[in-house]
Amino acid sequence: MNTHNVKTAAPESSERWGKNIVRVLDEAHCNVACAEEANAHYGERFTRLDACVSFIRGAVAALFRQS
Repeated sequence: MNTHNVKTAAPESSERWGKNIVRVLDEAHCNVACAEEANAHYGERFTRLDACVSFIRGAVAALFRQS
């Protein structure tokens, strides 16, 4: 069986996945930064749990937002 010329995924598909992952991570980090800044502005503590929750919320929001 000759499998040398078989491509498993199109390069465009891999590139698109990479861009989507970067977009989701950027949105999640931005959400954490904004939440941290808001907590600092209002004088509230910003814990690791707050950071994790903000990161997850930002990532999920980015996943469901079409770009």
